[in-house]
Amino acid sequence: MLHSQPSSLLGGFRLPLEAGRLLLGERSLWAPAAAPAGLSLLAFSAAVSLLVGYAGELYGWATAWMPTLEAVDWYAWLWIGPGKAALALLGLLLFAAIAGAALLVSFLLANILASPFLDVLSQRVERIESGADSQESEFGWKESISDGLRSLREELRRAAFFITVVGSLTLIGILIPGSQLLTGPAMVGFAIFFLPLDYASYTLDRRQISFRQKRSWLSSNKAAVAGFGSAGFLTCLVPGLNFFAMPLLVVAGTLLALRHPPAQLDPPSSS
Repeated sequence: MLHSQPSSLLGGFRLPLEAGRLLLGERSLWAPAAAPAGLSLLAFSAAVSLLVGYAGELYGWATAWMPTLEAVDWYAWLWIGPGKAALALLGLLLFAAIAGAALLVSFLLANILASPFLDVLSQRVERIESGADSQESEFGWKESISDGLRSLREELRRAAFFITVVGSLTLIGILIPGSQLLTGPAMVGFAIFFLPLDYASYTLDRRQISFRQKRSWLSSNKAAVAGFGSAGFLTCLVPGLNFFAMPLLVVAGTLLALRHPPAQLDPPSSS
């Protein structure tokens, strides 16, 4: 058990890299990945524009609780200087945490619009992994529309959950001076565990896994989930790579769900 946890953590962390190789090597995945990538570009551009435009205000809010260090005598700089440097570094870290959370919110909104495409992408990855015929199945209009509406509905539910938690942490940060020291890292920690929930859910929803069962699934696969979430969070922050974060993480989330299926259900048989 002691050896399996690091192995699962590393395996989860490697999934986005494996997903990238799969995306590049399988032409059938390119079409459903194109729209989410375009929406990611728009979401990232809008978020960066807002962050740059309001960087001063955001930094001021994140550091408003910090004490002002003043040196009365020249020798006081022996501790005032390092103290100022430490507070400045802490302020930058808090601003980075807020910026990371803001980028994730923008991608989450883009996820809502891209959810029908992402569901198709997840289905194709599952078909490839199961060894089924790569030829596209013939679906009627009713089934295609039903699948699209289902993925959109479930993505809206996950978005509401994310916004509720992040909004609550933000409100605490606004109302309680100094709480930014905790709420900033808490947002990052929540995002790391939300990413597997969000991007594996396309596969889990097709198995009719409830939200409570998903939480149990996350809890029973903590190491793999933490590895995937950490890699996913970093992916969203890397310039250029974050344009492809949505399709990349859906492929990786599908692999995560297939390799760590919920204990209460067997993997579905390929049709």
